[in-house]
Amino acid sequence: MLESPTSVELADARTFLIERFGVDSREVEVVGEGAWSRCYGFVLGDGEMVIRFGRHLEDFQRDRIAARFAARDLPVPQVTEIDAAFGGWYCISTRAHGTPLEQLDDAAWAATAPSVLSTLDALRRADISATTGYGPWNHAGNAPHSSWTEYLTAVIDDQPGSRFHGWKQRLQQAPGGDASFGRAHERMVELADGYTSPRHLIHNDLLNRNALASEGSVTSVFDWGCSIYGDFVYELATFVFWSPWHAAIKRTDLMSTALDHYGDMGLDVPNFHTRLRCCALHIGLVHLAYNAFLGDLETLRLTDERMSLFLDG
Repeated sequence: MLESPTSVELADARTFLIERFGVDSREVEVVGEGAWSRCYGFVLGDGEMVIRFGRHLEDFQRDRIAARFAARDLPVPQVTEIDAAFGGWYCISTRAHGTPLEQLDDAAWAATAPSVLSTLDALRRADISATTGYGPWNHAGNAPHSSWTEYLTAVIDDQPGSRFHGWKQRLQQAPGGDASFGRAHERMVELADGYTSPRHLIHNDLLNRNALASEGSVTSVFDWGCSIYGDFVYELATFVFWSPWHAAIKRTDLMSTALDHYGDMGLDVPNFHTRLRCCALHIGLVHLAYNAFLGDLETLRLTDERMSLFLDG
C-alpha cells in the first residue's frame, strides 16, 4: 500500500492497469500532475484514455458530473470509472491532446483566443437548472450558498475540515499580516452588494494545465475540482487577474476582446466592470489564503500586489 495516491509512480500505474484490464491496456505514459492528483495516459483497446490517482473522491465525482455539460465548444472528457486504489481513488476518462492554454506562444494564443471565448460562452449557456446554490458544488451537483454575495463573503472563513484549514493563522503570521486581506474583503463585499448576480457554471481553474488547445481550438476542459456556480464574469476575471503571469495572454487583452465579443452577439452585461473587479478581488483573497497555507511567501506577495490594483478601480 502506497502512502499517498499522488505518489503513484509509472511502474505502479502500469501494474495497476495490467491487473485491472490485462494485456488490453498498453502504452502507459506520464501525462502530468497537479496539487491533488497524478495522471497517466494509456491505450485501452482502440481508445486513448487517462487514469488519475488522487486523494479526493469529490474531485473525480465532479468530473463525472461535468461530462453532462459537454458541448461542441465545451469538450469535456467522459469519465468511465471511479474507484478506490492506493489508499485513495482513481478516475479513468477519455483522453484529448493539445497544449495547456497558459503554455501557448503568442501566435498560438492569438489564434486560440476566439475558441476560448466560445468555451466561456458554452459554460455560461450550460443548463444547471436541475441544481441549486452558489459556490463550489458537491457530488450531487448542488452548492451550499443561497446567494453569490454569501459565497463571496465566506472567503473570510477558515473552515475546519477544509483542505486549507489553518490558513488564517498563517496569513496573520506572514510579513504584512492580514491587513490587505481585510481591506480587499471589505471592498469586495461593497461591490457585490451593488448588483444581483446571475447563476452560471464556472470551471474556475482553466489556467492550471486543465484546458488544452490545438490548431486554434480548445480540445479539452477537465479537472473540475475547483468549479463553482455564480457570475460568469468570474471565469473571465481569472484570465485578467493572472495575465501578468502569462505574457501571451496579457498581450492580447482578453477583457477588451471579450467586451467586443459580447457586443457583437448582442449580449448585455450590466455592471461589467464592477462585477469583474468584485470577482478579481475574490480571486486574490482565495489565493492569499491558499499561499499562506502553503507558506509560499513570494507568491503571496505577488498576489497581494496584483489584488491591490482592483481595490480602487
